[in-house]
Amino acid sequence: MQKRLIREKYWLVLLACLALSAGACSSNIVSDVVSSPLSAAGTVRGAHTGLNVYLQSPAAEGLDFMDPAVVGYGIPAGGRVEIELASGFIRDPGVKLTQKAIMVVTGAPQQGMPGKKVGYAVSQGGNSNTYAITPTKPGGLMAAQLMSPAPGAAGDPIRQRGIKVFHIGFLASPFKNGADRGTVRVRFYDGNNKVIREGEGSIRFLPDAVPQIFPNNIPQKQRNHNWQRIAPGETLAVTPGTVPITLNLFEQASGAPHEMVKFKQGIVGAGVLSTQQLQAMGYSRPAALARYNGGLIVKDSNGDGTLDPRVDRIIGGVLGRAPSGAKGQELRTLEQQGRLVLSEPMGNFHPKIGKLFGGAVMQLQFTAGDKPGKYRPTLALLRDPENLHSGDGSRYTYTIVVK
Repeated sequence: MQKRLIREKYWLVLLACLALSAGACSSNIVSDVVSSPLSAAGTVRGAHTGLNVYLQSPAAEGLDFMDPAVVGYGIPAGGRVEIELASGFIRDPGVKLTQKAIMVVTGAPQQGMPGKKVGYAVSQGGNSNTYAITPTKPGGLMAAQLMSPAPGAAGDPIRQRGIKVFHIGFLASPFKNGADRGTVRVRFYDGNNKVIREGEGSIRFLPDAVPQIFPNNIPQKQRNHNWQRIAPGETLAVTPGTVPITLNLFEQASGAPHEMVKFKQGIVGAGVLSTQQLQAMGYSRPAALARYNGGLIVKDSNGDGTLDPRVDRIIGGVLGRAPSGAKGQELRTLEQQGRLVLSEPMGNFHPKIGKLFGGAVMQLQFTAGDKPGKYRPTLALLRDPENLHSGDGSRYTYTIVVK
């Protein structure tokens, strides 16, 4: 009898889901809550909040939702989205919840979608900790038509479409990180004020600042540098139509937490030596760095424009992940005319963004292995570059699709 009741309940729930929109019965649509890629200390306890809220769907969970072939979310006519900083945050009532304080984003690295250009308004929601994003167009924001106006986006082989990320604390931060952990909730409403999809995620705030590495697409006019598609043996940044893998690097933020929002110093002169390059120079990784199977991130310490882990500072490494049995894949610093292109201040690529946010841009080339599939190198910085045993602090994973 009990088993029969369970089966009946299961089918009732399933039929109810089929009768509703797909979003109404979806699982948690928040994949992760991470640091803003434009903030050196956005996740430090006591500092101004700078976060990215990554979304997902039942059909494309986690990183797979960032694939440009996957369409993100839209907002139905008469509907809205609410993003609530539910717990762990301190509200600054002097900073309003406006477009300056949040950006709707498609993809990662982020291609921003400003409200005035794509058609939405930002206001305070049901409480002082909630952003409300409301379409200004009568028909709402259709996901398949929602694209970034970033200049380089039009050159993407596959255009990112739909909402995939919320950038909290964009040009202004109405919040500070006030506890050990913060929780963010996202709710999509239809025109009848009904929640059609929702989710939440949390992040543990750092007790102290650490060096930071983030995805970045400021070069090439904000083209999508992630999820590029190449054939076996081809090389990103060399094969026509491709661009480098680019990252934004910050030194460890200094000063009192509430002042760290002003910190902009990038890690200049850094690059990646691949495992193949390290082997060619006869260098063996120390046991403390054995996890870095894809190479080392090294900072040019003597200013000679080259990288050598025996004389320069090791600041991190690459954790490579590839299809089973794949050979030949390699991530290394971009080379132009026989010279390494080491990380440069953000202002060299975009003076305005460099002045606003700072950081330094590192450009890498990636050669695909001999097997089709997803290659996912993770670039990680040591928590303390003076201590090879300190473990990883900040990290980011790129995806390259080999077909």
